[in-house]
Amino acid sequence: MSSQASEPIRRPRPATVGTLGNHLAGRVDPLTSAVLVFPLLLVYQLGILLSRGRNGVDYLTASLVELCERDLDNYLFMLGGFLLAYAALLLILRQRDSFDPRAFVPILAESTFYALSMGSIILFVMHRFVEFVPGLRVMPDASLASGRLDMLDVIVISAGAGLHEELIFRLGGVGGLSWLLAGLTGEKRAWLGAALISSLVFSLAHHLGPSGEAFEFAAFVYRSLAGLFFAIVYQVRGFAVAVWTHALYDVYVLSMG
Repeated sequence: MSSQASEPIRRPRPATVGTLGNHLAGRVDPLTSAVLVFPLLLVYQLGILLSRGRNGVDYLTASLVELCERDLDNYLFMLGGFLLAYAALLLILRQRDSFDPRAFVPILAESTFYALSMGSIILFVMHRFVEFVPGLRVMPDASLASGRLDMLDVIVISAGAGLHEELIFRLGGVGGLSWLLAGLTGEKRAWLGAALISSLVFSLAHHLGPSGEAFEFAAFVYRSLAGLFFAIVYQVRGFAVAVWTHALYDVYVLSMG
């Protein structure tokens, strides 16, 4: 036996989401997704105070306003508390090598690619199989149609759509519904059924209520396919990528209006 003390075993440092290779290696986990989408939540919750961008499926803000007793100072104080808690969480995760702030870069790059590609892919599929092109209304609400959206409106509307619509239709509609159906049909069929149902409901929601646009079959099909696209992104890449893809797609479309 050697008299020399054996060298301590060096354990490899855990890989972080900040590296591009590791980022693309698998689905973004729920905790990382929550960290990555929080900036959109903050932008939206502050932005609705200054813009016309309230989202139609935003069921969170009303509860927050009631919790703050409809007082603006309380509301801002609560958002400040959220921001401090977020900063503390980032610090803790960073110290534990569980999250790298550089993860925002590949997330934005990947989501931008999907956002810019999605429309062309859907239009190609529609033209190839059903041979028509939708006329989508750019203005998301009849009350906004009287004037061009400024950049603040675009950012707030897009942040709200990306966050709240993905929360309802993908996290709840695809994730939740497929979980409920899995015991009856098996996981694969459950996911497919949940993706189809949630995508159809997602598209139909744009035509409902006083601010909904007039029903047009081509537009309905386009948004249903968009819902399927987001569902695939959500399933393969995770909630954060789906949210940022949706938000950036809306920024792109609304900026062209």
